[in-house]
Amino acid sequence: MLLPGHLPRLHRRQRGWRLTTTIWTIGFGERSFDDVERDLADLDISMIVDVRTRRDDPRVRDFDHRRLEELATEAGFGYRWMGSTLGEDSVAEVGAGVDDLIAIAEASRTVVLCREPDAEQCHRSTVIAPALGARGVAVVHILPNGSTRPHESPLPFDR
Repeated sequence: MLLPGHLPRLHRRQRGWRLTTTIWTIGFGERSFDDVERDLADLDISMIVDVRTRRDDPRVRDFDHRRLEELATEAGFGYRWMGSTLGEDSVAEVGAGVDDLIAIAEASRTVVLCREPDAEQCHRSTVIAPALGARGVAVVHILPNGSTRPHESPLPFDR
């Protein structure tokens, strides 16, 4: 993860060292797309990966998948729905989706988007982040106030 004043983390691969890929996560809750867009722009995010199983959210109009894709495109973000693979609550179900997500994140600064604003209460923390961590990917959660927090597993063997 590259933050001002911090050095990048390096991981040993079979053939040398590489910079860690970072993937951010955000839950929109009751916020508008404009609020989320500001947070993403501050972090230079360029790709939104929607991991909601249900793409339509009648409670928050900006996040109906068709409207979200329009708003994301207008704001200069890429958009991809991956709820069919990453919307599951089972690690076994998300394996292929995680590999696709990593490939996307290696090409552009990527955020995983879901509805739940508290990452700790969402499969972003309990399923996706551990699967990414096991593959050497850093995960940073964007909090409702716009600040960020690196993912920390509550399980000591998952660190």
